[in-house]
Amino acid sequence: MKRVIKVLSALLCVALLLTSCSGNQKTDTIKIGSVHPLTGSMAYEGQAIVNAQQLAVDEINAKGGINGKMLELVASDSQGVASKAAVCAQKLLSKGVCALTGTYTSGTAQVVSLEAEKEKIPLVITVASSSTLLSRGFKYTFRIQPSVNTFAENFIEYFTAIKTDDIKKAVIVFEDSNYGGGISSYIKENIDKTGLEIAGMISYSASASSLSSEVTKILSLNPDVLITVGYYSDQALLTKELLERNADIPAIVGVANGAYCDPKFTNEYGDKVNGFVDVNYRYNPNSDKTKQVLEAYRNKYGEDIPVHAIYGYESVMVLADAIKRAGSTEPDAIRNALAQSDIKEHILPQEGIKFDESGENINSAGLMVQIQDGKRVVIYPKEYADGEYIRKENLK
Repeated sequence: MKRVIKVLSALLCVALLLTSCSGNQKTDTIKIGSVHPLTGSMAYEGQAIVNAQQLAVDEINAKGGINGKMLELVASDSQGVASKAAVCAQKLLSKGVCALTGTYTSGTAQVVSLEAEKEKIPLVITVASSSTLLSRGFKYTFRIQPSVNTFAENFIEYFTAIKTDDIKKAVIVFEDSNYGGGISSYIKENIDKTGLEIAGMISYSASASSLSSEVTKILSLNPDVLITVGYYSDQALLTKELLERNADIPAIVGVANGAYCDPKFTNEYGDKVNGFVDVNYRYNPNSDKTKQVLEAYRNKYGEDIPVHAIYGYESVMVLADAIKRAGSTEPDAIRNALAQSDIKEHILPQEGIKFDESGENINSAGLMVQIQDGKRVVIYPKEYADGEYIRKENLK
């Protein structure tokens, strides 16, 4: 009997030791979850965000981590599908993440934010711009990037500053989700502030394999300015169709356009897209920290960082700041610290990162950028500008 008791005691000690080791291993790493499309039609965009997040994690860990603990990014592939995104969030929570980030599309952000609220765990939005996303009274979701309303307001203000009297008639072409439809509807409702008149509103699905009929409609309306809203793949498809038809439109202006802002776009189309304008995400061109991040991303991944991925980088930095101030990885402590954020050290074109009661970044804003000789030049607002607007016909 004594021998049995000794064996049982030994086994209990081993079990306690393993449990202790497991617990120490778990607390040595702070896990942050990332829900983004890593396969499918939006894989390029989603992977860039995750790459930028990993860059931030590496930077933080190289400086000793957070409160002496290493940060770990745990990514899960939503494929840009809402039902899959919900499953991703649940899986990440089961892996012990203390916060979530995501999700690139507004549809997936809707369901992930619902999961975050139910489980009372913080969610920091990387990219998802729907105006209704933060209108549900949730307490655990925070968004750094501008909403669709902010982007549309930016367009109205910035375009008015560069508009000339001969630019009168506009056509808006947009993908038909909450993102594209939301921006387009807001612009239409407030178009009188720009001195433009709307000649047509043309919608399409982001998964469309051809936009030939949409381009036919655009050209039949003979616009002075084409206002475009969409993701990378569909807007690249639209551009290809316009270029193949030698469309002669005096001004082409994207609003939160997933293609015009991306280095891949100019690499693909070169001088043919000189003069294209975009009101979009952008880093602060006047910041030394920005230059360091751009160089680090280029060195690590062999390409320039897509500007939407900047918000992936900042999502990790904002969470790291909150975790450090909270002095804890408890979700409620992190959530409360996020609500009190006032981050001065960042690479965005705005003042401090601060959230209102709904979780919106109160200082978020886009910049107006023009493609000039294959490079992106900030043309508005003036405090961030490194060039001036040049009419498209003068850049051919």
